[in-house]
Amino acid sequence: MKKAILTLLLLSTSIAYATHQDTLSVLFLGNSYTSVNNLPNLVQSLSTAAGKTLLMDSNMPGGMTISGHVNDATSVSKINLGTWDYIVVQEQSQVPTIPLYRYNDMYPALNDLKALAEQANPCVKIITYMTWGRRFGGQQCDPSGVNCSPVFVDFNHMQDSLTSAYMEISDLLSVQCAPVGVTWKNVLNDTALVLHSSDNSHPNIDGSYLAACSIFSSLWKISVSGNSFTAGIAPSRAQYYQFKSDATLFAGINDWNLYINEPTAAFSFSTSGNTVAFSNTSSASTGASTQLNYAWNFGDGGSSNQENPAHTYNSSGTYTVRLIASSCGFSDTLIQVIQLGATGLSEVPSTASRIFPNPANGQLRMQTPRAWVGASYQLFDASGRSVLVGTIAAEDQLLDVGFLPEGIYHLRVAEREHHTLRLISR
Repeated sequence: MKKAILTLLLLSTSIAYATHQDTLSVLFLGNSYTSVNNLPNLVQSLSTAAGKTLLMDSNMPGGMTISGHVNDATSVSKINLGTWDYIVVQEQSQVPTIPLYRYNDMYPALNDLKALAEQANPCVKIITYMTWGRRFGGQQCDPSGVNCSPVFVDFNHMQDSLTSAYMEISDLLSVQCAPVGVTWKNVLNDTALVLHSSDNSHPNIDGSYLAACSIFSSLWKISVSGNSFTAGIAPSRAQYYQFKSDATLFAGINDWNLYINEPTAAFSFSTSGNTVAFSNTSSASTGASTQLNYAWNFGDGGSSNQENPAHTYNSSGTYTVRLIASSCGFSDTLIQVIQLGATGLSEVPSTASRIFPNPANGQLRMQTPRAWVGASYQLFDASGRSVLVGTIAAEDQLLDVGFLPEGIYHLRVAEREHHTLRLISR
């Protein structure tokens, strides 16, 4: 296992971070791979333990395909409610591995389902729920026995086929993918644990819990590590599953389209005396609505909802300017500290909190004033995406960051301070 080292740098003068909802409405469309062990309920329980509210419904008939859902009155009626933030969609476990059905059934059906969902709610987001291979691989055929997959020599061989199918259609449709099958693969290749039930196809409770961890983080965009809900699994094993889920999802965010629905806040500015002209360069991501809304705070009590405002300050000095770009329930915030009467950006003042050691091996120590206990902290990657969130539990506490890949990170503490951190893997 790679160990992480965090190196504390100078405080940042510019930072972007994304904010998300604390309540989500989610529809699960699948079959027995979703209904066994009540996967939606496991995701809901993880959400509750994290202080989130998950409102959900499902339709999970045994053996159901995506094309079946598109033509199923129950599924269509639920989709047409138009109240969903997300629809999590699972294909029948063999379909993606059989070329005839992958390209002529699964792919067009998912395209149709996405169109149907967006007709009911233009802001709905689709997440494809990547399933896992059979425990010992084997050839997969339709009931006629005529149309078959290759002969898969083992679990990994079949999983590679499933991964390819889910990622190809997710990229084609610009939707997220919850990499459940890859998370299974990473656990099975790392341990002797068993995730399949006795039929070597469906999940046991461990397999369903691992799937729930992946879908939880795919929905909320936050780490599942440290979550208190274990579904009756031994805490140490549940913590391992949480760690492997985070390591899979957040180490490959470009692979899973994790933030494809989110906007990116960006702006530049120029000054003329005490008047600052702001040039908005925010953008909607591939899967998001192209209509963005803007909220500016100029740091002196002034604000604006214009795209490219100009603002006159009463005097020279240092001001913290905040731009929030939002679309379809997602928002991204960019903060820049500007200084009138000087060239460039000012440096943020010294902090009340201490973040150390420097470097840190897998854990980060955070010391804060007593008055900040109960406030939140949030860690963002270099693109401003949330990768870890929690509550300050004590004046002196440790944060586990060993699951994160190397790179630059920003730590926001108690809505007061922003620290820039470098994580190095070794």
